[in-house]
Amino acid sequence: MANDRHEWFISQIFRHGAALQRYLRRFTSGAEDVDDLVQETYVRIFALADTKSIHSPRALLFRVAHNLAVERARRVIGRATDSVADFELLRVSSMQASPDEQIDGRRRFEAFCAAVDRLPPLCRRVFVLRKVYKLSHAEIAEILNVSHSTIEKHVAKGLLRCRDYLKDQGMLESSEPWRAETRRRARDGGDAE
Repeated sequence: MANDRHEWFISQIFRHGAALQRYLRRFTSGAEDVDDLVQETYVRIFALADTKSIHSPRALLFRVAHNLAVERARRVIGRATDSVADFELLRVSSMQASPDEQIDGRRRFEAFCAAVDRLPPLCRRVFVLRKVYKLSHAEIAEILNVSHSTIEKHVAKGLLRCRDYLKDQGMLESSEPWRAETRRRARDGGDAE
């Protein structure tokens, strides 16, 4: 039984170590943090009681690692603010956006989320993995079992549809005339009018 668990761990979890380290570098400040998070992730997954019910070990690995990185970041932020007693005495100016800018940013973010929600399912999954989680084409191809050209097609489609939705909602300015002309020329295959 222990040997089966070890084999499962090596073949299904440990083999993704390099990809996991690349993924975690986006959330941490140093290589030491990445190594610590990878080890903690391995320990948590190895400690699971039932590995047979896990349908996607790689997805579980990345989800556990992501949650640990978020948890660690929250602890660091908490410690950073706990050590300063009174900001007013320090005469520190705020780099935070004004309330109006925050509301506008939130409104734009919600509109973008609505635009992404309107994408077809496969297009949405590819778009989110590429643009939000910053996964490489190879990683997306492995997760979704699709070709690189399919990934490129869906990312481009997602960008165009999101742009169009945001324009319709008044969140983006209309394209400058030269951009429309450039697209028309590209579509028509040349510079001839």
